Amino acid sequence: MRACRRQLEPLGNGIVLCLAALVGLTGAALGIKDPDNQGRWEQPCKDGPDAEVPGFLVNMGPTGARGILKERAFVVKYIFAKSPAKGVLEIDDEVYGANGKRFPAHTFGGGNHGIEGPIQDLGLAIEDSEGEDGVLKLMVKRAGENLEVDVQLEVLGRFADSFPVDCEKTRVLKARAEEYLIEHFGGVSSQGRCVATLALLSSDDPKAARAGKRMALEWNEPQGETTWSWHLGFQGITLAEYYLLTGDRKVLKTLESTMELLEAAQWKTPIHHWKSEQIKGIDQAIIDKHQALYEGGFGHAPYSVIVERGGGGYGPMQWPTCLALMTWELSKQCGLEVDQEAVDRSFTFLDHGTTNAGKIAYGGEFTLNNGPVDWKSWKANTRHGASHKSGLGYLVHQLSPERPESKKMKKLHLENIEAAYKDMPDGHACAMMGLTWGWAGTFASDDRKLRETVADYYKAWINMARCHGSDSYVILPARDYADGSYYRGNIRAHTTAAVAFLYSYSSPKLRVHGVDGSAAETADSTSRLPESNLGELRTFRNADRSRSFDGRLVGFDPASGIVRISLKHGGTRDLEFMAFSEEDQEYLKAQLVPEE
Repeated sequence: MRACRRQLEPLGNGIVLCLAALVGLTGAALGIKDPDNQGRWEQPCKDGPDAEVPGFLVNMGPTGARGILKERAFVVKYIFAKSPAKGVLEIDDEVYGANGKRFPAHTFGGGNHGIEGPIQDLGLAIEDSEGEDGVLKLMVKRAGENLEVDVQLEVLGRFADSFPVDCEKTRVLKARAEEYLIEHFGGVSSQGRCVATLALLSSDDPKAARAGKRMALEWNEPQGETTWSWHLGFQGITLAEYYLLTGDRKVLKTLESTMELLEAAQWKTPIHHWKSEQIKGIDQAIIDKHQALYEGGFGHAPYSVIVERGGGGYGPMQWPTCLALMTWELSKQCGLEVDQEAVDRSFTFLDHGTTNAGKIAYGGEFTLNNGPVDWKSWKANTRHGASHKSGLGYLVHQLSPERPESKKMKKLHLENIEAAYKDMPDGHACAMMGLTWGWAGTFASDDRKLRETVADYYKAWINMARCHGSDSYVILPARDYADGSYYRGNIRAHTTAAVAFLYSYSSPKLRVHGVDGSAAETADSTSRLPESNLGELRTFRNADRSRSFDGRLVGFDPASGIVRISLKHGGTRDLEFMAFSEEDQEYLKAQLVPEE
C-alpha cells in the first residue's frame, strides 16, 4: 500500500518560530553528544541479514527504514525491500515526528541514560498505530518541504498492562520470534545461545520446545581448560535448566565437568596479580590487602600464569561471577554435589562488590582498578545504578533461598532497579546482555508495580528494535551509541534471542522465571497447582513406556492437565497428564484431594 503524501503548512509566522523549527530539525544548535556515532553510521557489520545495511543505523521499528539519529529526528539512510517504508520514505528524509507529535530531544549518550526522545516517541507512536488501524503518520522534511506520509503497519494491537503475561500481542510476537530462531539461528556467542535455548525450552509450542531441547543437547559437550568463564556460566545455566525441565540425565556429566572448570578458574588467595611497580607510591603490603578482596571472583579466562589455579583476564568481574553462582545453585537443584566453599567464596566477592544501595560493581572498582580505595566507604555509597547487574544479582539470590542474606539482597536489588531502570541498556561491552538480565531479574520477581514500570518504559524500545515482518529484532544504540555487540556475529539472532527470552516470562517453566524458587509465588505465575496428596517415591513412565524417572507427586490440576513431580535427585518437573502411561494416569487421578 502506497502512502498518501500531504504538504504541511508552516507552523509559525515569526522569525523566532522558524529558527526554532530549524534548530529542532538539525539538532546542531543543541549539540548532539556523538553526531558521528564513533564513525559507525557508515560502518556495516559483516554477518547476518543486517550486513546489507550501510552502517550501525537506528532501526525505525517494523517500518523497514533505518536512519541516523539526530537530536530530534532520524535521517533515513536505508530502506529494506518489500518493507512498509519502501516507496513511502526516501533516502535522506528527515523524520521529525509521528502521529502529529514532534520528537523531543534525545537523552542518552556521553554517559547519560534513557531512551526519551526520538527513539521512545517513535516507538510509542508505533504502539498507538498498531493498536488502531496500523497507519503510522510520519512528519518528514524532504528537500526543504515539510510533508506527512502514511506508513501502513500490521494491526497487532497493544501490549497489555500485564505484559508479558496475558498479552495477545506478546503471544503473536513470541511465536514469530521462536520461529525465527528455529529457522535462522546461528552466529551467536554463548550469551545468545543460552537465552535462545531457554526461550525455546519454555515455549508452549511443541515445535519450539523440541528445538530448545535439541539446542541444549548440542551444547552437551565438556569444555576445555582454557574456556572463558563467561562461556562456562552460560552453558552451565542452560544445561541445568534443561535437566530440571526434562529430567534427562545425559547432561549431568557435562554439568559436573563445567562446575569443575569453574572451580579451577576461580580467583583464590594468595593473589599476586598486581605489583607495587604497577601502582606507583603504594606499598606492596597495601596492594596485597586489597587484592585479597578479589578471592572468589571470576575473570575472563583461567590463565594460570596470572593467578595460580586460574583467574585470568585483567581481573575478576561481577558478571561472570554471578553466572558461576547461578550454575552452582542450579546444579544443586539438579541433585549434583557442589563445592560449597567455592560457592561461599563467590558470594563473598559478590558482597564485596555490592554497595548498600544495591549497585553491583563491574569488577574491581572497590579495590584496584583506580588504585587502592577505602572499601568500606565505597560500599557505603548510596548512589543507584547498574540496574542490569541488579537483575542478575536478584536471580543469584532467588536461586539461593537457603542463604540468610538472600531475602534482604533481593529486596535491595529490586530497589536499585526501581531507581535506575533507565540504564539497563548500559551493558558496557554489550548492551543487549545488560537488557536481557535486567529484564530477567525484574520479571522473575513478585514486584508487580516494578514489572509494570519497567515494561511500560521498554515497550517503546521493543517496538523500535522489531524489524519489518515483526519476527526478528536488532539492537539499538545505547549509552555508548555504537554498541560493539552490533559487530559481534549475527546481532539479529542475538537480539531476537534476548527478546524471545523476555517473552518467555509469559509461560514460566524455568528457575530463572521464578518457578520453584523463592519467587515461585509470583502473582502472575501460571505454574501454581492445586495441592495433591504428596505421593510416595515411585517410578513414572511416559505414554509408550519407553522412558522413566523417579519422583513424588506434588500437584495435579485436572483443568489444565498439568502434573508436577518432585524429582528424586532434586528439582521439580511439570508434565502434561496425557504424557504419562495409563497406569500412571490412574495413579494420578487417585491422588486428587476430594472437594469438600
